[in-house]
Amino acid sequence: MKIIDETGAVVENPDLTLGYLTDDTQPLEHPAQEAVAEVAHYETVAEYPSGGRDVQRVVDVPGVPARPAWVEQLPIKRYIRYTAEELSAQEEARKKQQEREKLPDTVADLMQQLTDLQLALCELYERSDA
Repeated sequence: MKIIDETGAVVENPDLTLGYLTDDTQPLEHPAQEAVAEVAHYETVAEYPSGGRDVQRVVDVPGVPARPAWVEQLPIKRYIRYTAEELSAQEEARKKQQEREKLPDTVADLMQQLTDLQLALCELYERSDA
């Protein structure tokens, strides 16, 4: 499928980190077509002694009916580049996501970490009493 940028230029390998693709259409104009009459002739296929013959009709130029002009809408993909604001917002979102990944995923993880810490403190306390 053809990919076109905002200026109408064809893009071979769009960088999806710097922009995105949307579905669109591009008009293709077909001109009107005048009618063309069929041109044909007859050829003798076989001749008989009695003077008869078999003939075959051969079309030299096929006839074409007239057609009005029409516009076809071809499906394309349009490549739209991100603005500087959109790129900076994406960078901030990526940094926030990385920070979230460093945190425990669930409350259960936090509870487990708290339990582990309590057990470690209890062991430490028991050693200090002995």
